[in-house]
Amino acid sequence: MIEENQNYLVTVERFFLSLKDSGMALSATDYDLIQQWENRGIPVNVVCRGIENGVAEFETQRQTSRMGLNYLKVYIEEELERSQL
Repeated sequence: MIEENQNYLVTVERFFLSLKDSGMALSATDYDLIQQWENRGIPVNVVCRGIENGVAEFETQRQTSRMGLNYLKVYIEEELERSQL
């Protein structure tokens, strides 16, 4: 069980950091969000697609603020809705 938890967390962490192209670790809030998504049973591929969509949108808006997973929550929820249709 612990290994599965770590795999979900590590998968999301690595995916986000690779897209973000900066930083070596996430914030405590980001880790908490990942845990919440896992506890809700949101598939990791849905979370990653949501992150990808949010990062793409963030880049088109040329945001200068620091991007964290909290900013991307809405994109993950949208992706979850699409995946359930």
